[in-house]
Amino acid sequence: MDTFYQGLNDSGAMTDNQLFSEFSEGMAYYTTFLAMEFPELFVPYYFQYNYNVLEKISNEFDIALPTIPVKRDYKGRIYHYGGICTALYDFRLKYNMTPYELCAFLYDFAPKYIGGTDSYIIKSLPEPKSAFFIGGSKNDAFLDDDSDIISCWQCNPDTRAGDLIVMYLRSPISAVDSIWRSVSLGFNDPFFYYYRCTYIARPKKINRITQKQLQKDSIAKDLPIVRKNMQGINGVELYPSIYNHLLDMAKSDLPRLEYVVDETEGIYAREKDVEDQLIKPFLEKLGYTESEYQQQLYIEIGNHNHALIPDFVIHPVLNPGHQSADFLVEAKITIPSGKLLEEAKTQARGYAKLLNARYSVIAAKEGVWISTVDDDYSKDVLVFSWAELKNEDNFFTVFKLIGNGKIKKKYDAARHKTSV
Repeated sequence: MDTFYQGLNDSGAMTDNQLFSEFSEGMAYYTTFLAMEFPELFVPYYFQYNYNVLEKISNEFDIALPTIPVKRDYKGRIYHYGGICTALYDFRLKYNMTPYELCAFLYDFAPKYIGGTDSYIIKSLPEPKSAFFIGGSKNDAFLDDDSDIISCWQCNPDTRAGDLIVMYLRSPISAVDSIWRSVSLGFNDPFFYYYRCTYIARPKKINRITQKQLQKDSIAKDLPIVRKNMQGINGVELYPSIYNHLLDMAKSDLPRLEYVVDETEGIYAREKDVEDQLIKPFLEKLGYTESEYQQQLYIEIGNHNHALIPDFVIHPVLNPGHQSADFLVEAKITIPSGKLLEEAKTQARGYAKLLNARYSVIAAKEGVWISTVDDDYSKDVLVFSWAELKNEDNFFTVFKLIGNGKIKKKYDAARHKTSV
């Protein structure tokens, strides 16, 4: 890779950033050339904007991919290709494949085996929790003419499957043009220049809202992104009230983004607020770091069908044909009635069964409800408001049940008791 890297910078004047941009844009060409010249060492790379697929293949077939470099390590991101080739070389030798058989495996057998596009494109989407701006060029003006289009795009790290994506076309059009949905989990792609991406689809064209209209509108004109003349628009989050206002400006009948207006607890206006301001601090106090839980999982459920498990999954274990977790947390904005609580519990019960979870937790701005597998997650074994959880005795009761390390110890104790 050193020789290739130096050859890529034959002028000697390009920065690592510029070299990476060149490599990223021409990756199929460069890697095919290397593979033709040195087929024993290099593999053509055709997973552009699909690093998530390569990761799924590596997980399924136990290929030890190297750790993805951080976004600003442009040189490391070029060299990451060399690390992938090394991992695939080891895999090829292990199964006595020729370089050509490896290519057939990578680009034909393996993608089909993991489920094709169904392994990452989500057909049954959850309700949107957030809305984000993305920026397109004049050449993207006709993308939404194709209702079946699926496109990879730069995204905000907080983008979740189902979220609303507001397409703003830059100069010379300079207008909000359409509304899309995020139809995959967000993922990092080390060979995508902007690093973080998601797939967007289901475009709905709206009456264009021009930049001048935004600048004159009594509400939109005060948005920081509008004051910055829409510069740096990709990934800018829109609060529900602003997103809904844009639909009003466009005279669109598309569904509005739901949120709750509560004068006493207005800070929890949407589900994402409950997640960020209540659930995440709750999990941290229970002893879990962010690396120990995952928000949204898209997992296999028999014969390479897939299902989306939203919200929080703690200590997920995803082995081929089997998945499990210690517990899950299903988030809601508010649960003001017993009927809505039962609906939330029914939804969470399905997820808990799928993940063989010991506990199921419902969380809303009113508090938490915890149930257990012992009675099919039917009765609440603990119920506390957030105010009650500030009482250390109450919180200690919860910690004894689902605190980090406690669940495993209870399993170990149960197994020991059974063996005796």
